[in-house]
Amino acid sequence: MTAPGRIELRHLRSYVAVAEERHFRRAAERLHLSQPPVSLQIRQLEEALGVQLLQRDRRGVAVTPAGEAFLVEARAVLRAMDRAAEVAHRTAAGELGRLVVGFVGSSMYGAVPELLRAFRTAHPGVELVLRDLGTAAQAEALESGDIDVGFLRPPVTAPGLVIEPFLREELIAVLPEDHVLATGGGSVPLRRLRDERFVLLSRASAPGLHESVVSSLTRAGRAPDVVQEADELQTVVGLVAAGLGISLVPASVRALDRHDVVYRAVAGAAPRADLAIARCAGTPSPALAAFLAQAQKARHAAAAREDAGG
Repeated sequence: MTAPGRIELRHLRSYVAVAEERHFRRAAERLHLSQPPVSLQIRQLEEALGVQLLQRDRRGVAVTPAGEAFLVEARAVLRAMDRAAEVAHRTAAGELGRLVVGFVGSSMYGAVPELLRAFRTAHPGVELVLRDLGTAAQAEALESGDIDVGFLRPPVTAPGLVIEPFLREELIAVLPEDHVLATGGGSVPLRRLRDERFVLLSRASAPGLHESVVSSLTRAGRAPDVVQEADELQTVVGLVAAGLGISLVPASVRALDRHDVVYRAVAGAAPRADLAIARCAGTPSPALAAFLAQAQKARHAAAAREDAGG
């Protein structure tokens, strides 16, 4: 069997049009061409294949058995090419792709879940893979390429990363429901908490958040008496509910609506917890660029809510 000569997409498009129209002039009009180029391309195609695809007579065009079989495959090739072009355009526009997103567990109570939901809605063709990693582990995963973007707690020392602020939350007190400060409304002065026993996120799992709590209480007059540490905020809240102590947690943790704890704002210059978004330096992929744009919208929305007091 002799291998076919060079066949181009224009040959296939002309052939499919003629085979479907059963007429050269109508096929040329459909392709917005004059008839001679269409006739030439069909002749070149038949010569390249070494097979007669069409029979011509004064009444029009008939498709040979070989031509019918070739028509099925030619249509499939053109459909595949159209799909490939669409995938390329959508990928370049950030509408398709895959993103691996790292996050610290303490980020999953507010703006980050809202961002992920909004991005999935706006970019359903981008696959999001989520990985629960501590701050140090995220920095390593970003540098190795295991994740594309991460939500972590500063400080982070990694020269190859771009780290930008994403969210700054006030820390609030979480108290057992029977605690003396749990009754009444309003906020609690930080100095009223300095003599309490504390349950904190461990330094290993959240070094930035841990340091923010410790330094804030130390500035209020006394380093905290830490009786228990945990790796997850929901565990911290559970241990508070069990009466082991109190804690300071990001305000978004109020989403853990439990009947056995009370959340109280902290009066005055309340300590804050920073959350940053990190990626590798360099030009981001289209999908990552779209995610970063969505993150910027989410950051502005969260800042507007905070300015409005909500």
